[in-house]
Amino acid sequence: MSEIIQIQRQGRVALVTHNRPEASNAFSYESYGAIRDAMRTLGGDPDVGAIVITGAGKHFSAGGDIVRFRQLIESGEFLAAENILYAGEMSAAIRRCPKPVIAMVNGVATGAGLSCALACDFRVAAPSSKLIMAFVNMGLCGDTGSLYFLPKLAGIPEAQRMMMTGEPVSGEEAYRIGLVSILAQEGGLAEAAMAFADKLANKSTAAIAEQKAISNRYFFQDLDAYFQDEAAAMAALSRKPDFKAAVYAFLEKKKPVFNQP
Repeated sequence: MSEIIQIQRQGRVALVTHNRPEASNAFSYESYGAIRDAMRTLGGDPDVGAIVITGAGKHFSAGGDIVRFRQLIESGEFLAAENILYAGEMSAAIRRCPKPVIAMVNGVATGAGLSCALACDFRVAAPSSKLIMAFVNMGLCGDTGSLYFLPKLAGIPEAQRMMMTGEPVSGEEAYRIGLVSILAQEGGLAEAAMAFADKLANKSTAAIAEQKAISNRYFFQDLDAYFQDEAAAMAALSRKPDFKAAVYAFLEKKKPVFNQP
């Protein structure tokens, strides 16, 4: 496995840690592929009964790599649809993994980081955790399945509020609206997440695999078509002035001015 993720075994639970703490676990191109491949490998491992995904250090994930965004703007490449589709493969692999997948949301999960957590079967968070659909703050609609998974979990009104405002939602609020499955006590996040994973890991693996397969067949059957539309929209929006304004404002620690000509 790539060094960008770390995999530890605790009994029948596999802990997958996104290992870019120096960047608050912002996703790189390599991150998407490494997590995707880990889901496929662990999903087929008979010694693994459940998987936990988390981020090294303080935060689950800061989402997209804004420094990389600036490089793409300055090179004239912008966001390529094929790269958005590649990122979506991570979320699809999480959703289609036959084992239960749990997001242990430490600190902040924003943008693609939150999308990663939403693709999981369960999310465990602390009251101080922050879930942020920050795409609109970058002049983007959302990728890695955000607009697909969020309404299914929180309902359309709450999903639209999060997507259109880009405002943080605390762990407590996320638990209230159904985004978080288990609200751990402050300081007890890892213990709560691993205990829940251990419980699932010792259930019938075959039964859970069938439950997920049937759920995917009837409730997530249009995921691939969604990813095509998502990629086209993200690529187009990255060429709009708002994206450039947001990227440069973020890096300069300023407030972006949108709707520029």
